[in-house]
Amino acid sequence: MRLKLVATGLLVCMGCSHAPPPPEAKKAEQRDDWLLALKSDLELTASNDGFQGQVRVMHAGKPEVDRSFGDTSCLAIGPGRRLLATVAVALLVQQGKLGWDDWVERRLPSAARTSFSSLTLANLLTDSAGMAMPKDLGVLETDLERLVDASAKVPLRVPPGTLIDPADERPWVLVERIVTQVSGQPFVRFVQDHIVSPAGMTGTSLAPNPACPGGDRGMTTLEDQFRFIDALRTGKLISPETRAAMWQPRLPLGVGSEAAYGFFVRTRENQRAVGINGEGVSPPAYALWLDPDGSDALVLLGRTTPKTAHGIRTALGEFYALPPGPPSSSAPARRSVAR
Repeated sequence: MRLKLVATGLLVCMGCSHAPPPPEAKKAEQRDDWLLALKSDLELTASNDGFQGQVRVMHAGKPEVDRSFGDTSCLAIGPGRRLLATVAVALLVQQGKLGWDDWVERRLPSAARTSFSSLTLANLLTDSAGMAMPKDLGVLETDLERLVDASAKVPLRVPPGTLIDPADERPWVLVERIVTQVSGQPFVRFVQDHIVSPAGMTGTSLAPNPACPGGDRGMTTLEDQFRFIDALRTGKLISPETRAAMWQPRLPLGVGSEAAYGFFVRTRENQRAVGINGEGVSPPAYALWLDPDGSDALVLLGRTTPKTAHGIRTALGEFYALPPGPPSSSAPARRSVAR
């Protein structure tokens, strides 16, 4: 994610093809004007729709956008928990205790003789498990663990690896169970000891927090999300080789967008970004994207409606030329795993 300015390119292209390119001073002035407009849009969206949270964009080693809106305490980690789960798997792979393509039933005995027996760890990590929703949900709708257990009793809706559904949280419950089973530690403890603490994420906890709305899956801070990014880049958590395997595109989603393990990969010409948006999951105001080959990064964290979160991400994307993102629901995948 090289964070190049879309608007500058459009303004240049609008001129005569034979006109000389604008001087660097003019380009900088145009960029400053558009950046001011972006910040104004963010202020307007936040004030009109009640967004409470933070957004920061690091460009060339400096915070180009760094804003807080409303009450920034009690910010739920939401989809960021998936990224921690992915790194937890990567650590176990690096230790030789897991394989990316291990069968779920091999690592999780409770999955044997259920619909999950045809799933691999790779299916879970690429959001392509294809789980069906059991009928007569009742109280299961508010109990994710029980919903997963009930889902194991019904056939998959599609073959594994053929449908991407990033809004489905159920595969990530299985990922956490596998980490617990293989590591011999509760998932929350393993992540705390091997990821959160080494990365210096002092404001992050995956334990339920009844005092905070939406805190049942854990809390975090903007600073901690950037500490997590830095720890990934510097090899503090996993080796460069393991990180490369984690970020390797696995399933095509569309032009310029692919699914990796736990992350999505966006490409446009020589630009590349890895990260995730909080599309369809709670809380919706979450986005983390980074340039794996440089220092640029973007984090959005907060509480708001899906519409407002989408509007803020759109404003940032239009300014920073982010390649197209993954779909919010499902898309066909073209990958099969031979058993």
